Amino acid sequence: MKLNQFTDYGLRILMYMSRKPEHLPATTITELADRFAISRNHLVKVVQFLSNQQIIDAQRGRGGGLRLYASPETYRIGKLVRLLEQDEDLINCQNPLCILAGDCGLKTILNSAMEALYLHLDNYTLNDISQPTVSKTLQSLFADLPDQKI
Repeated sequence: MKLNQFTDYGLRILMYMSRKPEHLPATTITELADRFAISRNHLVKVVQFLSNQQIIDAQRGRGGGLRLYASPETYRIGKLVRLLEQDEDLINCQNPLCILAGDCGLKTILNSAMEALYLHLDNYTLNDISQPTVSKTLQSLFADLPDQKI
């Protein structure tokens, strides 16, 4: 299995946001694009999706930005991956139509394996995948950001 780029970007965004110190301003799409060297256009789509799913809160205008809706410990990785992958099947027997469709057991086995993967990933949270070495790298990304001004 290979995660699609959308999922990859979504997880990077969430990991970054999970470690951003609260005293810094809310995350912006431009900030994410700069930090990860990812196209702003790609990030807009991922952020909009995560916002629509109420994973992140996106506020426009002055004082706006991106924030996690909940604490990193509440986000299960299996649930996030399933959501970002949009339950895409490993194989599609319908397009193009496979002459073995309905007679082979491959799709059932692959679906079962995929479900086992999601269940395994659900043992971990966003907090788990952002610590401790990754957290140091993520913290270095905030080094030159200005502190929050009130």
